[in-house]
Amino acid sequence: MWIKYLKELKDEQWNMGNIAFNLTNRRYREKCVAYAESHDQAIVGDKTISMWLFDKEIYDNMSKNTPSLVVDRGVALHKMIRLITMGLGGEAYLNFMGNEFGHPEWVDFPREGNGFSYHFCRRQWHLADDERLRYSCLKKFDKAFNELE
Repeated sequence: MWIKYLKELKDEQWNMGNIAFNLTNRRYREKCVAYAESHDQAIVGDKTISMWLFDKEIYDNMSKNTPSLVVDRGVALHKMIRLITMGLGGEAYLNFMGNEFGHPEWVDFPREGNGFSYHFCRRQWHLADDERLRYSCLKKFDKAFNELE
């Protein structure tokens, strides 16, 4: 649902009633694991939520000292998307391999099409630990809302 919203609608067109309906639409008492995105987006060639939100600015403007309205908006929406999903989506919340921290790259496992390279078969965990970068803010938010839950 979130990728569809990011691809097809402007923020001001988001329908909160529809979002709430989609996140709560399940059989009565049926347990559900909620997630905002899955690893599939990072593996099958689509963009992660962070790539949809930050676009090319994810590579050069994630420093806390670099002003960027695109990144400011993206961080705020990234947090909101995950918080709403956790709050309404079910009895458990699942995040995926660094995507929740706004990771800038896709995961591309070694295969014939990339020359069996391991270059993109990794997550850059150090980005979320670098206090100079906004990735660290997303990591702290993730920790805080998991503790709240």
